[in-house]
Amino acid sequence: MYELNINNHNTTTISGRKAMFVANHNSWMDIPFLGHTIGWHNYKFVAKKELEKVPILGKAIKVAKNVLVDRSNRRSQLLTLKQGMKWLDDGVNLCTFPEGTRSRSGRLMPFKNGAFKMAHKAGKPVIPVSICGAAKVMPSYWLFPFKPAHNVCKVVVHEPIESEGKTEQELADAVRDAIVSGLPEEQRPLTTTQ
Repeated sequence: MYELNINNHNTTTISGRKAMFVANHNSWMDIPFLGHTIGWHNYKFVAKKELEKVPILGKAIKVAKNVLVDRSNRRSQLLTLKQGMKWLDDGVNLCTFPEGTRSRSGRLMPFKNGAFKMAHKAGKPVIPVSICGAAKVMPSYWLFPFKPAHNVCKVVVHEPIESEGKTEQELADAVRDAIVSGLPEEQRPLTTTQ
């Protein structure tokens, strides 16, 4: 299928603690790359409700009982926060892409704060993940991958960042800095304020 270069793979377990995995997002391939990186650990994705409409993927998201958020509904956002915190407390890792959608330019976009709020309130660490080159294998405008990922894509798993002792914004900034540090120049934001 695909061979992936994974750096620092041993950091996906934190002495038995569960965590929020947070990665950049510019290709549909980011989803299997992140799943492959985490491996056979128990995890759920936090995803936008609109993905329920995507053939095959939508059904898989629902059957696997992933966490879905309707971003236009404040009540849904609060329920998602509670559901995600419960999964973390029950020993399930959570994965999300805080940009909220795939980057069409390939560059890291501004983050939404939901993932950091969830991890902070649950007192769980965040593991930043930099996914490099996925759009070279499957750009946002392609339906299927068009070339193998071997020697093209790389996943960098950074050291966990504790949420305790930080504000939500400090946590988000630290995670963003870690993700940016693992990205190639062409995927980094054009300015540091993004």
